[in-house]
Amino acid sequence: MIDVVKFEGKNNFGMWRCEVMETLTASNLEDTLRLEKKRDSTVEEDWDKMNRTACDLIRSYLTQDIKYHVLHETSARQLWEILEKKYLTKSVESRLQLKSKFYRFQMQRGCSINEHMNSYKASYRSS
Repeated sequence: MIDVVKFEGKNNFGMWRCEVMETLTASNLEDTLRLEKKRDSTVEEDWDKMNRTACDLIRSYLTQDIKYHVLHETSARQLWEILEKKYLTKSVESRLQLKSKFYRFQMQRGCSINEHMNSYKASYRSS
């Protein structure tokens, strides 16, 4: 089994995500994240057990503060997407992309400061 450091919201989510995915793959649970529903060849009962096990495994690598927000999630895929949505956007790559976007952002001729600020805010939210 891979030694995964618990995610506390400050460490590198991208690296944590990679390590947890390796653990899920080693446990043959990666399908719970990749597929919306069970494969035809998988029995419903087996799929439910795989899904519960994947949820438990993912939560075991979260600190209590982070785990609290996904405690009642019953779908491994949904749990994973919630974590990605919340923490992947704060990764180093995203911050670099936002910085680049910020440095390239210029005020258009004939545009008021108010319009410029609204445009900037809209641009920032879409990232």
